[in-house]
Amino acid sequence: MIDMVVRLNPVEFAKAMMKKKKQLIPTPIVLDNGIAGIVYGYYDRDDFYYLDRLDVDVSKKEELREMNVMELRQEIALKIKIFVANSN
Repeated sequence: MIDMVVRLNPVEFAKAMMKKKKQLIPTPIVLDNGIAGIVYGYYDRDDFYYLDRLDVDVSKKEELREMNVMELRQEIALKIKIFVANSN
């Protein structure tokens, strides 16, 4: 059972990956506007940590940049929490 789902910015995520050497888990998600991409994360004991960025195809990068950053992060967080809940 997962206790916490934790969002990390790129610097925090990179530092954690270098220190902990956990296996990356690519998580495919589709935003409500139809943009699909991958969010990377890892499990550490009973917690799931994820990078708060969506890796998308080059053709979608501009469309992603035009989105409201706070709304994008909220949607990613929701989709990751759903993924984690369904993977247990």
